[in-house]
Amino acid sequence: MEYTFDEAVNSFQKACEYGKPKNKTFGSEQIQVANAIIELLRKEYAPTVEMTQQQKDVFLLYKKMTWFDLFLSKLNEPDNRELSTLPNLSSFDNWGVSKERENELMQAWLHPETIKVIDE
Repeated sequence: MEYTFDEAVNSFQKACEYGKPKNKTFGSEQIQVANAIIELLRKEYAPTVEMTQQQKDVFLLYKKMTWFDLFLSKLNEPDNRELSTLPNLSSFDNWGVSKERENELMQAWLHPETIKVIDE
């Protein structure tokens, strides 16, 4: 069975509400520990990637029409004539270029549900 982190939290909360699994209830300390563990796992394996709404819209457009490598190439080389037919990525001008930032973008590419829209 596959779960997103939110589904795991919801499933656990339902189990606590109904006194399950196996008709056992969980104490409040156990619930807090389980929630803390789930949150730590979420931060490690499904961290949120913050983007403006405009960045998210362009990012998801690229995801629909091309592959990640082209997105990164256009991001890192905006003046490359070979990529001139691709949509403009000026909304990412303040994004910064680093391996960590590229990893964040790859995470968001694979799991767009981790994108959190922030104010510009």
